[in-house]
Amino acid sequence: MKNFFKIAKNLFILVLVLSLTGCEDNDNNNFPIIEAGFTHTINQDTGTVTFINISTQATNYIWDFGDETNSTLINPVKTYPNGTYTVVLKASNVAGASDTFEDIITISIPEIATLPISFDGQNTSYDAVTFGGTSFGIVANPDPSGTNTLASNVGEITNIGVPFEGFYFDLGEDINLTTEKSISINFWSNTPVSVLVKLEEGTAAATEASASHGGTGWETLVFNFSASASYSRLTIFVDGPGTTAGTFYIDDIIQIETPALPCEAETSESYSAADLNMTFLTDPSADFISDGAGFSWVNNPDFENDVNKSCKVAQVVKSGQFPWDNNQYDLDGKLDFNANTGLKIKVWSGRANTEVRLKLEEIGNPANNVEKFLTTSVTSGWEELTFPFSAADSDKFNKIVIFFDLNANNTDTYYFDDLKLFFDGNTGGGACEAETTESYNAADLNMTFLTDPSADFISDGAGFSWIDNPDFDNVVNKSCKVAQVVKSGQFPWDNNQYDLDAKLDFNTNTGLKIKVWSGRANTEVRLKLEEIGNPANNVEKFLTTSVTSGWEELTFPFSAADSDKFNKIVIFFDLNANNTDTYYFDDLKLFFDGNTGGGACEAETTESYNAADLNMTFLTDPSADFISDGAGFSWIDNPDFDNVVNKSCKVAQVVKSGQFPWDNNQYDLDAKLDFNTNTGLKIKVWSGRANTEVRLKLEEIGNPANNVEKFLTTSVTSGWEELTFPFSAADSDKFNKIVIFFDLNANNTDTYYFDDLVLYGDGSTTGGGGGTGGGTITGIASNSDFETGTDSGWIRFQNGGVAVFDNTINNGGSWSGRLETNGASNPAFKQEAIGIGAVAAGNTITIAFDHIGSMGGEGGVFNVLLFGEGANGASFTHVFNPTPALAETWSRFSGSFTIPVGTDVSGGISFLIETVCGGAPGCTVTANIDNVSVTVN
Repeated sequence: MKNFFKIAKNLFILVLVLSLTGCEDNDNNNFPIIEAGFTHTINQDTGTVTFINISTQATNYIWDFGDETNSTLINPVKTYPNGTYTVVLKASNVAGASDTFEDIITISIPEIATLPISFDGQNTSYDAVTFGGTSFGIVANPDPSGTNTLASNVGEITNIGVPFEGFYFDLGEDINLTTEKSISINFWSNTPVSVLVKLEEGTAAATEASASHGGTGWETLVFNFSASASYSRLTIFVDGPGTTAGTFYIDDIIQIETPALPCEAETSESYSAADLNMTFLTDPSADFISDGAGFSWVNNPDFENDVNKSCKVAQVVKSGQFPWDNNQYDLDGKLDFNANTGLKIKVWSGRANTEVRLKLEEIGNPANNVEKFLTTSVTSGWEELTFPFSAADSDKFNKIVIFFDLNANNTDTYYFDDLKLFFDGNTGGGACEAETTESYNAADLNMTFLTDPSADFISDGAGFSWIDNPDFDNVVNKSCKVAQVVKSGQFPWDNNQYDLDAKLDFNTNTGLKIKVWSGRANTEVRLKLEEIGNPANNVEKFLTTSVTSGWEELTFPFSAADSDKFNKIVIFFDLNANNTDTYYFDDLKLFFDGNTGGGACEAETTESYNAADLNMTFLTDPSADFISDGAGFSWIDNPDFDNVVNKSCKVAQVVKSGQFPWDNNQYDLDAKLDFNTNTGLKIKVWSGRANTEVRLKLEEIGNPANNVEKFLTTSVTSGWEELTFPFSAADSDKFNKIVIFFDLNANNTDTYYFDDLVLYGDGSTTGGGGGTGGGTITGIASNSDFETGTDSGWIRFQNGGVAVFDNTINNGGSWSGRLETNGASNPAFKQEAIGIGAVAAGNTITIAFDHIGSMGGEGGVFNVLLFGEGANGASFTHVFNPTPALAETWSRFSGSFTIPVGTDVSGGISFLIETVCGGAPGCTVTANIDNVSVTVN
């Protein structure tokens, strides 16, 4: 049967072939006619085309979509980009007959506005989102003139006249500020107005820039940004904070390279002592005496900045032959510091921490001199230094000697400009602000010096006077009257005392504040509280000033333990310094920070003194087990629990005896410490001053020669902070004794506190840097453990060296940041404009990170810099000193800076970590950084 069907099939095919062959003249009558065809629908919002096949008598289809793609589906669906396409359909059947059909389709997907924006795109959506009352539309250019002569479309902006009304575009493609950092806009206004452009929704915090319009019709405005991030939203305010109403026009929004600004030509100068102002309008080279350092009158090599845009400056090149290389200028008269406050000078150095020294001499009598020095805080940039002089220096000196890096035999190049006399405006800064209230009572103490209290102050070596405020032109203390203190120089303890009517209450008050003025930073100000008639009952705290010749407010916290004990206040300036300096103070008052002593302390709930899980929280009294080697140990109430670092109720107190440089406390453990599964030790410490050295020494009981020790320095004054001491696997299972030193080799009798001495682990085995867990992320920094392995959160500057992400060395996790100089270079990592809204003037910013590396040759620096981001650029620059010390094992750096009162940080803060080499041959600096912490207190 199978063969029968096979034979029948073959006979059927033969008959079919013969019948077709014999009927050639009748094809059109007997063969089905194929007709190809299709229709389509287009979704113009997406570019998606749905093809509807209407071919007849066909069984096979081949589509050519006109973009080098095809399909064999009956009814395909195709998504196109914008454009015009010829689509061809070939329809056929099994007999080989076929037909074709073609059609032209045009895709016009509305495009989202993307820079450059001209408002002339035929298929571009310029739908702006308005807010605050502004309206926006697209109109023909109403005034083809000025910088916009084309009769094209423009954007029309109508303001109703309320603050911060505006509009924004959510862009089709991000604005990337990595290289091109400026935006140019054609803007029309018939009245002068300020325009603010803000970039938002980006990979970093929002950034903004403003430009001023002159009111002359079409003008080109350029907005310069400092960020290096990407942003998807462009927001524009016309007269942002103001109330200017009206209609304005905008066109040609283009991203451009930041244009070079011209230098600003000097217009005046003076080389006379009476009105000294060395602007270098003309060439003074013939009058400068070069003593080892070459002097030249040159074009300003760096005028694109906010500090010194001058066209001409002085160049100094040291010879390297003498440590005293300098330049000198003889004046026509002696300098007057009765009518003037001091000298200012703008300087440029290729590195921070360059010493700049001004020496004033009498011509022909160099022994009659005075000198002052300051250090730069900017790398390869201009900054202005202020050298205050006093009436005691007046009418004595007619020679100026300028040193850069005295005693450094280098051949570096420096620049200076605008060396001038200045007056701080004490009689010209507007009126002082008269005091309206005061109180000398213990209950509501507020010494504003509205009236003269001289008769009630006890001068113990230091003179006290009630005087006019000599420096009220500032934001810290505009008071008309203040207290003046002049030390006698006879006694190290020169002080002033005030007896109160009752004892001070620190249950309802948090402490004392005082505004102080000193002619130099790092002046120690000490408050001692005593009981009248019983001076042995006392407590004292001290802080150091950070301002030179300016007012600042210091805060002295006291605790409930100090309450109702003291009714005498003793004020010391620079205790133990036998000088005759003059100081001022004002507004000595009680303050309350919003809670009574921070609420209750937080009681400890666990503790362990065992090596396996060490956690000394001092829940119970361990005094009997601590060995005091010169330093007294006590288990006490936490004297300062009103903070975010250590709210514990109980802590350890250490009081040095002053007899031995090695005063310490020791604790013997029950076993040896394990640093294979643990990373190191942490300890919370409190000292009355910053830069206190805290040293941990680990020993083997009975074998003190088997030891390892590490030290860190505190960065907080009269406050708690946590220090991290990393140890490695090489230190494991060796040590069962802990020795704690505060300020080793300092024979003082100071009091310190510590708490929460604990083992910690960061998820890695610290011996080799491999790590199985992540790093440590703390505070407002992003990607601070580098574990993304990308630029996320970081801006890298190669600056002639190398700034890379390193997955071969780390201190937990898999990644760290690596900086490596290459000759004269300064590679850096930076985080920009962080903490917006979380940072304010008066906050203390603490930057900490782990580091490992090495330094070779001369001239190498490892810097940490902190910047304030204000509305008009950097509002402050701070270089942490001391700088991190590189070593072959991981160490922890920590530095803190308090943002001065009145500083604009509306744009947050930025920080930069850099390695620097100057021109010294053989200089190398290599550093890995990890686990960066930026905290705000």
